Amino acid sequence: MTMSNILSMLLMASAAGAFFTPLSHPRRSFELMAAPSGTRVLQAGAGIPIHDSGDLTNQWNPAVEGKLGGTGALEERLQKGLLYEYKDTDYLSPSPPESPPTTHTKSDVVEAQHWLEDLGVPQHFAKPSSPVTATILGRTRLISMDAPGDIQHVLLKLPDGMHYVEGQSLSVIPDGIDSKGKKHKPRLYSIASTRYGDVLDGNTVSLCVRRAEYTDPATGMVDPSKKGVCSNFLCDSSPGQKIQVAGPVGKTMLLPEDSSKDIIMVATGTGIAPFRAFLHRLFMEETVARHMFSGTAWLILGVPVSGGLLYPQEIGAMQKNAGPGQLEVDYAISREMTNAEGGKMYVQHVLQQNIEKLLDRLNNGAVIYFCGLKGMMPGILEALEDTCTKKGLDFSTKLKEWQANHQWHVEVY
Repeated sequence: MTMSNILSMLLMASAAGAFFTPLSHPRRSFELMAAPSGTRVLQAGAGIPIHDSGDLTNQWNPAVEGKLGGTGALEERLQKGLLYEYKDTDYLSPSPPESPPTTHTKSDVVEAQHWLEDLGVPQHFAKPSSPVTATILGRTRLISMDAPGDIQHVLLKLPDGMHYVEGQSLSVIPDGIDSKGKKHKPRLYSIASTRYGDVLDGNTVSLCVRRAEYTDPATGMVDPSKKGVCSNFLCDSSPGQKIQVAGPVGKTMLLPEDSSKDIIMVATGTGIAPFRAFLHRLFMEETVARHMFSGTAWLILGVPVSGGLLYPQEIGAMQKNAGPGQLEVDYAISREMTNAEGGKMYVQHVLQQNIEKLLDRLNNGAVIYFCGLKGMMPGILEALEDTCTKKGLDFSTKLKEWQANHQWHVEVY
C-alpha cells in the first residue's frame, strides 16, 4: 500500500469521524485536543516559560498539550514501539461504523497529523528585504552549566500561513543597526523542529542557537564588542518579544521521498538541528511518514563534554520508540573520549572506525547528511577514499555517483 493511499484513507477516516481500538487496550473515551491548553498558555503569558534546565519536558508536554493531547497515543507508542500498529478494520477504514459503541461518551478518534503533509517544499514566504514578525514563546538552555558556552532552544510562533518542512532554514534579522548605521544582515539558522512544531499545532518553529562569544586569550574575559549579534539577540530573548524573520529556504537537506532508504546524520554541536526534526518526524510524531519509514537511521553527534550533549532525553525516547536496531546513536565527546591513535575523539573518527559499514550503506542507497563544523569533512573524505582504494574503487567517481543520486548532502560552516 502506498503512502498516498494510506494518507487518503487517513483523511477520509478523519473527516468521517472513524473509530479505532488501541492495540491490546479496552476501548476508552478520549478527548481530542487540537491545541495547547489555554490555561498553560495564559500562565506563560501567551508563551512557554523560560527554564534553566535543558529538560524540555518542563517546557511543554506533547502528551498533554499537543495535537493528540489526552489520547494516550504518544505514551502507547513509546511503550510498544514497533509493536504498535494500525488496525485496518477500525480507524483506517474509509467510513465509520454504522453506529458508535454504546459505551462511548466521546469519540475515540485519534487523528493522524496530516494537514501539513502536502506542503511540497515551501520557499520564501517572506524575503529578507520584507521580513515578517514572529513571536518568541520561550527558550531554554540545552547544556549543563559546566559545558563550554551557551546553547539555547528557542521556540517561536510564526505568522499565519508561514510553513516549512524538515531540513529547511529560517532567517532572523536582529533588532538595531550595525556600526555603519544600517539594519543588521539576516542570519540563517537550520530549523530544529518538524513542520508541526514542538507543540504539534503547525504554527511554531524551533531553533538551536549557540551564543557566539569571543574570549580574549590574554585576559580570559569575554569581549562584548566581538559577540555574535544575532545569536546573542536570540539567546537573550524573552517570551512575547517580537522578532523579524524570513524564509523558509533550502531544498537540499530534505528527507528522502523513499521511506525505505537508510539515513545517516553527522553533526557537530548545533548542527544537530535538522536531524532533531528528522528524528521527531520518523520516530515521535503521529504521521504517515513515521509509520511508512522502514529504513534505519544512524546519528553521529560530536560535542566537547557530556554536559554538552544536545537533546539526550528526546533521543533516548526516540530509541525506545524505534524498532530494534532502527535508530543507532554514536557520540564523539572530544574531551572525554579518545580515538584509535589516542587523540581526541571527533565525529570523523567515529566514521573512520565504522568506515566499512558507512561505505556498505552508501553503496546500498543510504542518504548521508553532514551539518556543523567543516573541520570534520577532510578526515571523513580521506577515510572513504582510503577504503575505496583498497576495494579497487575510484573515490571521486563514487562521490559523484552519490551526489547525482541525491545521497550526499553537506551543510557545514
